[in-house]
Amino acid sequence: MTASTVTTAGVVTYTAAQLLGGLILRNPNGAGRSDVLPTASSLAEFLVKPKAGTSFEFTVRNTATAAETITMTVGTGATISGTATIAQNNTKRFLVVLTNTTNSPAYTVYSLGTVVH
Repeated sequence: MTASTVTTAGVVTYTAAQLLGGLILRNPNGAGRSDVLPTASSLAEFLVKPKAGTSFEFTVRNTATAAETITMTVGTGATISGTATIAQNNTKRFLVVLTNTTNSPAYTVYSLGTVVH
C-alpha cells in the first residue's frame, strides 16, 4: 500500500496509480470538491493484462480542517454505485470492478462504507 497525499485547492483527477496505491489522504484545502476518478481507458492501460472481473479496493480519507466535503465523480467509461460523498474527518472504502477491458473499457466503483474519525 502506498499513501498519496493530495492537498490541491481545486478539483483533482486521480490517477490509476493513486487508486492502486490503496490510500488517498485528501485535504480539499478551502472548499468542498468534486474529485474525478480515472477514465476506464487509463485504468485498463495501467493494469497488467486486465480482464473483466478484475477488482481492487482503495480508501479515501478526508483530512480537511473545516467542514469540506469530497464528492467522488467518475470519468468516461465508469459508473459509481452508492454514496460518493466523504465528509470532514471521514474515510470511505471503495471497490473497483472492471466490467469490460476490450474495445470500450468500463468499470464500476462501489461505495463500501464510511468510518468516522
